[in-house]
Amino acid sequence: MRRLILDKTELVVEELERIGVDKNAYSLFVNKTKTFAVKFEGLSCAQANILKQTALICGADVAIPKIAYRGSKKRRIAVILFANIREIEKIEKRLIEQPWMDSLRKQLYSLLETKPAPTLKIGRKQIAFNRTYIMGVINITPDSFYSGSRYTTRSMVEKVATAMEQEGADFIDIGAESTRPGAESLETKEEIKRLKKILPGVVRSIDIPLSVDTYKADVAEFAIECGASIINDISGLSFDKRMPKIIAKNRIGVVLMHIKGTPKTMQVQPEYDDLMAEIHHHFKQKIDFAVESGIKQNRIIIDPGLGFGKRLEDNYEIMRRLQELTIFDRPIMVGHSRKSFIGKPFNLDPEERLEGTLGVEALLIKNGASILRVHDVHEAKKVAVLIDKIER
Repeated sequence: MRRLILDKTELVVEELERIGVDKNAYSLFVNKTKTFAVKFEGLSCAQANILKQTALICGADVAIPKIAYRGSKKRRIAVILFANIREIEKIEKRLIEQPWMDSLRKQLYSLLETKPAPTLKIGRKQIAFNRTYIMGVINITPDSFYSGSRYTTRSMVEKVATAMEQEGADFIDIGAESTRPGAESLETKEEIKRLKKILPGVVRSIDIPLSVDTYKADVAEFAIECGASIINDISGLSFDKRMPKIIAKNRIGVVLMHIKGTPKTMQVQPEYDDLMAEIHHHFKQKIDFAVESGIKQNRIIIDPGLGFGKRLEDNYEIMRRLQELTIFDRPIMVGHSRKSFIGKPFNLDPEERLEGTLGVEALLIKNGASILRVHDVHEAKKVAVLIDKIER
């Protein structure tokens, strides 16, 4: 006997072919290998019990809280369904006969849909994320946490941006304000002043999309006038009420990040009761708000905000469970490069964290990252190409 690791459809099919299974049965067995643990919230006790009974009949199971058995009419509860695709198909069909379960049935049906890779519209260009994209980081601030990313002269920034493009960067992200833990907010005038010297020349020197890292609407407006096509907002449109209007009006891309607090306060004893639930609810709310504000959904990127109001173990949990965020069908950008959670286990400074950064990159790609925001484009690109060949 030997255990098979069949985590891809083509691997299942290969093994079925080897033992001579009828081709008409392939989809049946493929669906049995795709297992899910799905959490439903806000169910009545009656709904929870019906779902459990139905799941058991179909060969699956549902974990429900003890209170559900007492049948409280007012109490709303959460449950977890454990099932494979084949079992979910059976459950969904049975629930058609019970109209009061229709909302839950529709959510189950969405798991059965085959979804293409997420796409992003930048200007008139449509990007399909069927590979990993690399975003090169350039900081035009003297106090960035990593010295290797600090560039303050126009000629140097243009040279670095051009080099990053040649090394395989798909985007360049420029920031004029440090958002490292404990950083003070920069005056808007000073942020624009720094960008004014740099942006026009960079836009002329590269052909790939330019992103500007800012949470201030006035800065975003200036950056867009200079040719920026993405605004990377660490606040997720929260710090400046005018930001959604600026993004929508100019029809550009936007990165919505999760952060707890502000750069100055975010690492002062951050705490979470349920980290992934909070991040999930955050993105649900932020995406809905962005769309209601006139921003097209196909222009939105999400970023879980590693290091932004996160404890060491929080960062590790996000990386392990990153795939949970693919439910939003939006590109997931991750900024992990040379951050403290990579150096802490070995007591390494940012300058010594390249190997750890590249190791984490491989894990992030495997777990669903679409865009990696990195300082070391040349090395990151090589890892991305290799892992894409293995995983995608």
